[in-house]
Amino acid sequence: MNPIQAKDRPVYFSPRRLAHSNQFVSDYVKACDFYRDVFGFAEAYRQPDNLASFLSNGNTYHDFALIDLRSHYAPEGQKPGLNHLAFEVESEAALVESYKRAVADGIGPMRAADHDVAHSIYMRDPDGNAVEFYADVVEDWEEARKGIIIKQKPKWEPGVTNVPDARCLVNPHPRLKRLEGALVQGKRVTHIGLSVRDFDAMFEFYTTVAGLKTYFGDRSGPCVLLAGSASTGDIALIRQAQAPAGMHHVGVEVWSERDLDAAMRGAERLGATIVREVNHASRRAVSVADTDGLVMQLYVDRDWRPEVIASASEEDLPYLL
Repeated sequence: MNPIQAKDRPVYFSPRRLAHSNQFVSDYVKACDFYRDVFGFAEAYRQPDNLASFLSNGNTYHDFALIDLRSHYAPEGQKPGLNHLAFEVESEAALVESYKRAVADGIGPMRAADHDVAHSIYMRDPDGNAVEFYADVVEDWEEARKGIIIKQKPKWEPGVTNVPDARCLVNPHPRLKRLEGALVQGKRVTHIGLSVRDFDAMFEFYTTVAGLKTYFGDRSGPCVLLAGSASTGDIALIRQAQAPAGMHHVGVEVWSERDLDAAMRGAERLGATIVREVNHASRRAVSVADTDGLVMQLYVDRDWRPEVIASASEEDLPYLL
């Protein structure tokens, strides 16, 4: 990827929000059951040929993708962790226009993919994390993506295969579901915390190529929270001194603090590990590690304003943002 240095560098993809976390897990069937029973996310569809399960509570066509380490998508030696993170863009036309401008300016390499319900552009950030920008291309993804799916993906060339749709097909008021009998009633995935190697390069990438805005903090601090046009935080960048580089946590909004109480009481009984609880005026957050050690930050916002967040300690910030 070409370095991004100039302060007046144009932004490119300008997403609405972070939409899903795609993760490698040691056993996708067991992980699917665990995420259902502990975090309250239902399986929307499964791809047994790819050894993958996709979970959603109605927020988008999947909040979590759980990819088995035995899948052909997993590189040799891959351990549980982030496969890619995905941002939702306003429309296919906006996605294609951003792609064309990025190609013209030498940003890349990038690849395109057709996922039936969405068209996607993939690239890597300066730390090597895979990043997806996608746009919905059907209105009823729940009907199009359900049950067992085994099929060859068609080829999609941005702006060539079809005339890009300028409509925004995102449902601004999705019918979010609650999963009966789960320990925690997970609402939706909202953000990802990344422990980063090159803080300045990552900040430049996510504010120019990804087009996010700073919601809290700045590039000189221990952490910064960046947000899309329809959120109050999508990516938390955490200096590596705070934790090993890679995915620090996935942020999962829950319905109420009763869910956080339930996690504190019962998560370890079901095989999870309580990593940290942060009880702050801005947000209460309980970080829970799954059976692969991947951390989910379960949270409820209280007064999520930058001036309130600023009173949190430097030690708590990585588990709060």
